[in-house]
Amino acid sequence: MTTQPLGRTIRTVKPIPQARNNFERTMWLFMRYSGLALTLLALTHFGYQHIIVGTQNITTAQTVNNWGEAGKSINLGQFAWRAYYMAILGLAMLHGMNGVRQIAWDYIGNNKTAYTVFMGIVVLLSVIVTILGTLALIFGATAK
Repeated sequence: MTTQPLGRTIRTVKPIPQARNNFERTMWLFMRYSGLALTLLALTHFGYQHIIVGTQNITTAQTVNNWGEAGKSINLGQFAWRAYYMAILGLAMLHGMNGVRQIAWDYIGNNKTAYTVFMGIVVLLSVIVTILGTLALIFGATAK
């Protein structure tokens, strides 16, 4: 019987799991990278809105200042904010849809018809939410 020295942890690197096909391997990697990107984007959003601006100072005027007013031209800074939130929206929708796809495959993958119908509904709802979010970002905020 061999014993490990106290205080020493031996770790092994696990290989990427075998996938059903190359698409599944790509989606497995996408989940890891998009999750990391979303974490960084969410933390920077939190840091800016809650620490730099402060929750007591978040107003419609501050949002209009960041995003630009609806119907008016925007400056480079406002464009950057819109692109930043578009990245969060796009990555979140793709990441979430891929997660739902994997879970649905685990539970109803053996019934191809139910899986196809369910995923069709998920894709439709995701497209609708993405379009509405994109329109909100494109048209900017309304000052009241």
